[in-house]
Amino acid sequence: MAREMKEHELASPVDLPGEPVEGGHPLLWTTLTILVAAVALLCANAGTLAAWVDEKPVSELQQQASQHAAGWKATMDATGVTAPRAALHGWWKRLQAARFGEEAQGGTP
Repeated sequence: MAREMKEHELASPVDLPGEPVEGGHPLLWTTLTILVAAVALLCANAGTLAAWVDEKPVSELQQQASQHAAGWKATMDATGVTAPRAALHGWWKRLQAARFGEEAQGGTP
């Protein structure tokens, strides 16, 4: 049972409505959200997928998976889907490599 709000009160973000929302399909919404996120990551992070497959112990299955992952990466690179991630990764690597003053590569002067 929800309490009555006074005129001067604002709704709290944690107050739940008194009655359940009818007609919603939360499982469908959740499934679609996870599916869209998985497809977006599969496309945008194709290089990460290829690198992950290449790190696995060598076997016949790993070799086939590596070929498929490399093909997928090449396709995503050709379409330009991986460009934003590659640009951000390059920016991050340049920041990591930045040195200040007499700082050596290992982090100490």
